[in-house]
Amino acid sequence: MKLKLISVSPKSVLLLAGLLRLAFILLSGKLYETEYWEYGEIAQQLLAGHGYSFPFTDENLNFLPDRYYPSALMPPVYVFFLLPFMLISNMVIRNLLLFLVQIAFSLLAMQLIFRWSEKRFEKPVASLILLLQAFYPELIYSVGTIGPTIIFHLLFAGILVSLSEKKHPIFTGVLAGVLVLMRSEALLPAGLLLAGTWFDGQKKAAFIASMSIFISLAPWLVRNHLQFGKPMLSASAGVNFYRGNNAGEIGDWPVQPEPLERRLRLVPENYEQQTDSLAMDSALNWISENPADYFRRLPEKFLRFWWLDWPDPRTHHWLYVIPWIFCLPLGIAGLWIRGFEGRAQLMMLFLTYTFIILVFFPQARYLTMVKFFWLIPAGNGLFLFFSTWRKQPHN
Repeated sequence: MKLKLISVSPKSVLLLAGLLRLAFILLSGKLYETEYWEYGEIAQQLLAGHGYSFPFTDENLNFLPDRYYPSALMPPVYVFFLLPFMLISNMVIRNLLLFLVQIAFSLLAMQLIFRWSEKRFEKPVASLILLLQAFYPELIYSVGTIGPTIIFHLLFAGILVSLSEKKHPIFTGVLAGVLVLMRSEALLPAGLLLAGTWFDGQKKAAFIASMSIFISLAPWLVRNHLQFGKPMLSASAGVNFYRGNNAGEIGDWPVQPEPLERRLRLVPENYEQQTDSLAMDSALNWISENPADYFRRLPEKFLRFWWLDWPDPRTHHWLYVIPWIFCLPLGIAGLWIRGFEGRAQLMMLFLTYTFIILVFFPQARYLTMVKFFWLIPAGNGLFLFFSTWRKQPHN
């Protein structure tokens, strides 16, 4: 028996999704958000005429606006996205406009995935994927967070659509380059996707897209080479590596002895790179001295990424836990039991981020970036579940 599901109008679903996200922003207190994290601090330094820099902190971790150092801590795209909003002095208006733009980006990302899904699945499957993305609580919450999560969804969705159309390798490369300048670790999945097009026989397109990525990254790499002596994407690899591999808990910050910290601050131009290098050295030393502990941590990192990051209290909320209890196994079923075109591309994203958190450390926001795309196989698995259920005899 062919499964029949109620037909849904994509425009209606997207309209409801937008209204629901707007209601969340208006009712949750997000309009009074004052924490813009590292992105906001760098934006404030730019507005103050200090260049792309980051402020020092006092012993209580309060920022010192008049003491700062050149930074490559965060890639620049989200900082520059945030910059015009930081010019608005009224906090409520600033946040309303910022979150309205992020809502628009989230709706566009869902529309792109629906377009991508329609070409790979039956219409009911594409509708189920859209419904999951539209009403998944964590994705509603994410439009009100300061950070590149929503734009990551949009850019990666754009790359998937662009690759599927096989027409615009320059556009694909630019999207991938902007994505990497949003999240530097995205170079790994983006690079693997382009490698896939090379091995799929599209060598010219893969070359053009790769050159487009390089050209997109070039200004940032040149800036960092001139400023720090090497063309790096970010200056946080050592810190993040230490956070996942140290004598304390997973996620601990590197804490330098106070005398060393004071000495490092005497040369602001080298502070960030010296701190990052020392953190990397400390992590490598810990691994060499504690290899058994290093390998014992890998299952914990895996579970904290794919199941529940239990030290983070935000992940204990029932709106976070219960939807994932259903969508995680549905996604596994949708990947392994009922295959589809494009599965390999999604697996590249899932596997590369798994590798990244095993090397570094898990955080809930990393899974939120991936979860948007996990709902594609979850929708496929949900269709499989309904199909199987309809075939069962019922009294």
